[in-house]
This record gives sequence, structure tokens and C-alpha cells, in this order.
Amino acid sequence: MNHIRGLTSTAQALRQTFLTSVRSQRTVITRSSRINHVHPIQIGLQKRSLQHSRSLAFSDYHKMPTNEAIGAPYVQLVDKDNNLQPPVRLSQVLASFDPREFFLQQVDAGAPDKPPVCKILNKKETKAKERARAKAAKASKIQNKKLELNWAIDAHDLKHRLGQLTTFLEKGYKVELVLTKKKGKRAATVDEIKHVMQSVMDTTKQIGGTQVKGMEGEPGKHVILTVKKEN
Repeated sequence: MNHIRGLTSTAQALRQTFLTSVRSQRTVITRSSRINHVHPIQIGLQKRSLQHSRSLAFSDYHKMPTNEAIGAPYVQLVDKDNNLQPPVRLSQVLASFDPREFFLQQVDAGAPDKPPVCKILNKKETKAKERARAKAAKASKIQNKKLELNWAIDAHDLKHRLGQLTTFLEKGYKVELVLTKKKGKRAATVDEIKHVMQSVMDTTKQIGGTQVKGMEGEPGKHVILTVKKEN
């Protein structure tokens, strides 16, 4: 009986030890799984945020490295309020978000004594913004035209250019007129310079156009005029 009791006690002890071990493993797994669901900005960062003291005016983020390509052991994150967070390990940041939905974008290269500045961006939102910017840039390009005239332009070419100017203005385009001296061409006379300037201004006025901004440059050398038809 003592032998049976001993076996029973041993079995109970082993069972208790096994259950304790399983509970311990479950606790570790649960804690580990929680880390993956913590908001990316909060991983390993102090609650106290620092004001972002470096410029983030980079329009070409896509030219800077992302994720592992950043290469630095530590980075500093910019949160949603544009505050600069304390340095944190790059590996820790990369492990804090789902790479299928987010990515880490470097926005400032940093310095020898300062780690790179980065942002965690949403892939879908970033692509949508890029498409919107590309669309706006394309629309802006379509709405603007550019014409170049030589000060010593002959009568036939001048008539052709003024015809183009008329067409563009009537279609609602903003036209940038570049009046300049071309290399290898003769220098224009004072009368020719005056004639070209007056012809451009008269044509613009006849169409109901006006200068969008002041004239840039010096007549006879290089002048830029930006004109548009008034609504």
C-alpha cells in the first residue's frame, strides 16, 4: 500500500509539475502574443514625447530607404502628432507592426550622433496619396503651356507663335512665354525687341488675357511672361 501511495503521490506531483509548466508556457505565449498587438509607436518608447526639432520637409520619401534597408541599429519615430520619440532599436520597431499593412519609411538621414528619423506608414494610404499627387501633377501640367520666342524671330514664325498663344488662352490654359536670345542667332535690334514685346501684349489683351504675375527678366536678354485669360 505504501508503494501504491508512493506511486500515486509521484504521479500527482508529476501531474502538478506538468500543469504548472503548461500554465507557465501559456502565460509566456500570451504575453508574447500581446507584444505583437501593441501599437507600433508604443513599442519600447517612453511615454514622454520630444518635440521634433529636425525638418521633415521631404517630398521624395520614396527615394529614401525603408524597413531593413534603413540599416541603422537605432531609429527615432515620429508619431501621429509629429512628435519625435526617443531612440529605439530598428529590429524592435520592425517587429511591432504587420508588414502586410505597414512599412517603416526613413524621412531624415540623421547624423553621426543622431539616428535616422522614421515614420510608420500605412501601405494603402501611402499609395492612395501618391496616386492623388500624380493625378494633381498631371492635371497641373495639362493646364499649363509654354511658348518660347526669339527676340530676332521672323514675321512668319512670330505669327505662328501668336496663333498658338491665342489658341492656348482661348482654351483656358495658363501660358508661360519665354522671350530670349538663342545661341548662334544674331542679336535683335531695339525695334525688334519692342515689336515682339508689343505683339505679345496686344495678342494677350485681344483675347481678354492678363498677366498672372509680374514680368521676370530684362527685355532683349531673357524675359518670362505668364499670362491667362480672365474668367
